[in-house]
Amino acid sequence: MTAVRRYGTRGWQRLKEVYPPRTRPNQMLGVYAEHATVVEAENVFSGIPKPERVQEWVDQTPDGFKFDVVAFGGLTLYQRRPGTDPRRKKSWTEIAVEPPGVLFEDLQESMEPLRAADRLGAVILQFPPWFEAGNAGRDYLGRVREGLSDLPLAVEFRHPTWQVPVNEESTLETLIELEMGTVVADLPSETDEWYPPFDMTTVDDLAIVRLHGQNAEGWARTVQSPVEAVAYSYEDSDLATWVARIRSLSLEAAEVHVLVDTAPPDAALASAKALAEAVDAADEAEARWGYVP
Repeated sequence: MTAVRRYGTRGWQRLKEVYPPRTRPNQMLGVYAEHATVVEAENVFSGIPKPERVQEWVDQTPDGFKFDVVAFGGLTLYQRRPGTDPRRKKSWTEIAVEPPGVLFEDLQESMEPLRAADRLGAVILQFPPWFEAGNAGRDYLGRVREGLSDLPLAVEFRHPTWQVPVNEESTLETLIELEMGTVVADLPSETDEWYPPFDMTTVDDLAIVRLHGQNAEGWARTVQSPVEAVAYSYEDSDLATWVARIRSLSLEAAEVHVLVDTAPPDAALASAKALAEAVDAADEAEARWGYVP
């Protein structure tokens, strides 16, 4: 049986074309939910909101809507030691500041309204490009799982060592053991972070696809601005390469969430809708003809 598939974008505040004139900020999420069934709450990366604020998200959206929340950056090692330059080849243990345990407690408390209302897809652990594979990295993944024991988690690696052939098996085993999902990400192929994405799931409940585009110059700036949406317009030919991936993931997980994380947001929403139509068309063609033309 095929998965429930949801398509959406990074954030909901900066869309222009879908909001009627004089739409108030507290109405935007409800209007967005008329166009998409999932959203990436990237604003949590910059600060953990109070549960009362998150409850407002629940109140503004219909039953069945989902949020995939980007974890607070301090929990995913974006807080750097003073004077360190992540562009130099150093271990993350020399660059990053490990967070105090109270931050894990704060994030769990913050997410409780979403979890209680069945609106939480997963908390996305977006690790920085200096978080390399190894025993220390696997130990830290274990600490995160222990600290966020009540939450569904999905990991996006931005250091290629996690996915190179020599480490791929151990990475997948670690994620399976810790019950962490994989994020299947489209990153610019002309960057040091790029490696072919995992095309498999490590949990049964949810697979997440994040499409960041192929703007290598813009992507380089995300080292300093990790939640900045990179300008890129997906053409139909770009999206076509993801149709088979999404359909394959749909056979492995109960839900698949596809998040178009590019700028401008209105174009990203249009790309999400176009991709949804392309995947549905492939499903229909296979049902009718037994194959996808």
